[in-house]
Amino acid sequence: MPRHSPLAAMLRRYGIGDVLAFRPLDEGLLNRSFAVRTGSGPLFLKHYLDQEPHTILAQHAATAALSARGLPVIAPLSDLAGRTLARSGERLFALYPWADGEHLPGLALELTQCHELGALLGRLHRALTEVLGPVEQPLLQPANRVQDARAKALQLLDLLRSRPVREGIDDLAEFRLVERLGLLSSLAHQRPGDEAQLTVGHVHGDFHGLNVFHGPSGEITAVVDWDRLGAAPYGEELVRSALIFFVDPHDGQLDLSRVREYVHGYVSAVPSMAHELAAAVHRLWWERLTDFWMLTWRYERQDERTDVQFPAAAALVVWWTHHYEKVLDAFCG
Repeated sequence: MPRHSPLAAMLRRYGIGDVLAFRPLDEGLLNRSFAVRTGSGPLFLKHYLDQEPHTILAQHAATAALSARGLPVIAPLSDLAGRTLARSGERLFALYPWADGEHLPGLALELTQCHELGALLGRLHRALTEVLGPVEQPLLQPANRVQDARAKALQLLDLLRSRPVREGIDDLAEFRLVERLGLLSSLAHQRPGDEAQLTVGHVHGDFHGLNVFHGPSGEITAVVDWDRLGAAPYGEELVRSALIFFVDPHDGQLDLSRVREYVHGYVSAVPSMAHELAAAVHRLWWERLTDFWMLTWRYERQDERTDVQFPAAAALVVWWTHHYEKVLDAFCG
């Protein structure tokens, strides 16, 4: 690695002069990442794309406080001047220790690991309240309206059908949109009301398998990527993360045994949340039924990055609808 490289020059601010190589990692929506090879070991460099400095610094302070409490959260390194946020021209960076371990799919976890994962999420929620303070209650957006969901589905159908060249995913998307319009007509009366208020607090915001590292014995070694740290209902993060961890990527079905253990683990850490889970499940089901963000990316933004996720996500909505009581029991039984 040439010493005149801007990234190598930036790392010298941390007292690191033996940078050997930078390797780009997968790009995220809010950042780009690099594996940094140095003579004294690997490091992780994050390049922020679309966040303000005060937001990034707040994330840094929160993760440092969580790490200090003994939770498996990796805090950013400070440079020789004590700063965790580095600038190179107009670009913003943070340097982290390398996260040891591997990502494990939720369906590869043993039931005891599912329980431990849920308990960790509960401990993180509790610790975030201690670190950042309580959030004013209530703070809940009204559920999506049927007429808005129908209008969006019809708009997407028009865009899809006007494409000059169709692919297999377009045929699937058309089928699912027509199917969803039928479900919306028959289930309109199931829209969640505003009377069920969910407890809101500070949440990770993107808790899924690619942001959790496991050690050689399956233990959780790190929870990373706190870019979406924010305020949201605790129950919604629990349910939303379970839908990501434990869905079969081929047929969109949930592994309800693993979901049950995950939720039991969470409630063991935050018992007060048990009575809110039914409302959280219902709100997330309705959100999935009425939301079309993946197809909005494809047909309005011409962004195909979510195409690979769409088949399972669309199948899950239908499967969940037909097995609503079984899913509810897994979360609340």
